[in-house]
Amino acid sequence: MLDRRRATVALAGAFALAAAVGLVPSSAAQVPPLLSTTTTTASGSGPATTAPPSGADLRDGASAAPKGAKDVHGDGTVAPAGGIDVPSGAQRIIDGVRRTGPSSNDAVLGQLRLLQDLGLSEEDALRVGLGRFPIAGPAHYSHDWLFPRYGPGFRFHLGTDVFAAYGTPVRAPVDGVARSANGGLGGLTVKVLMPDGTYFYLAHLSELVDGFRDGMPVRTGDIVGYVGDSGNARGGAPHLHLGVYPHGGAPVDPKPILDQFLAEASARVPALVDTYEASRPTPARAPEPLEPADLARSSLGPALLRAVIAGTAPWPIQALYGAYERALRSLI
Repeated sequence: MLDRRRATVALAGAFALAAAVGLVPSSAAQVPPLLSTTTTTASGSGPATTAPPSGADLRDGASAAPKGAKDVHGDGTVAPAGGIDVPSGAQRIIDGVRRTGPSSNDAVLGQLRLLQDLGLSEEDALRVGLGRFPIAGPAHYSHDWLFPRYGPGFRFHLGTDVFAAYGTPVRAPVDGVARSANGGLGGLTVKVLMPDGTYFYLAHLSELVDGFRDGMPVRTGDIVGYVGDSGNARGGAPHLHLGVYPHGGAPVDPKPILDQFLAEASARVPALVDTYEASRPTPARAPEPLEPADLARSSLGPALLRAVIAGTAPWPIQALYGAYERALRSLI
């Protein structure tokens, strides 16, 4: 696991360099608009909203969970006795979402090893190279938007569960203000709020980053907490529940947004590598050793040189240094 205290330290030199050439976001204005809230139906007959139907429970997990209630995260967590009773109308909505395959950040992490080869630490490479992806370490997720959930009663899954090792750093996906809460289905949570009211909801954290202050400003990529299993995820596989609420309204499907974050990060790696390669100092050329002929042309004089080579006279150190310096200047 990454050293937590080190993960909180700003990477001033590396981050500033990348920001200077436009490779990392430097303001909220640089964050592109969120993706559309619609997808194509499985039949391809036209757009079908991915937002829950009117009247659906749109709470973000802060409500109190009934005693013993468990969410079903697709990780083996046991559903309530008898399973979840999915209303027929809800099942049609679930089936109407055209789902994409599972995703992971494995490919991007592989690309970021190029930055480590240039001398960046793993933490530095993740910081500048993952862009807006919220997990600073190996992570995977599936398209579980609107899947059936329980607690209290039937409800839709209003986010994406991103699975990662317990304690993996969780990053702010955008510039904004971070607010935390603890309790209910989401357990320990952080919301990162943008100026337009849009917020990213990060749930089931194990703890907050050292020095977290409610209402503190954060930049894209700042560590705000760590992956866990708090709330009704207790006992299941550690993961981050990510919810996206444009303008503070109804949530939208985070899966294509996460996929976009990974695509952006992957596309920027070559430019990052070029930037850091260009910033590396050029190794100084080692001077070639002086040959006897070079010394013979120096102020040492051929007679003295022959005596030194024959072993009948000591090396004149000061004169030798002077000749060496003059030879170096001739090479530059």
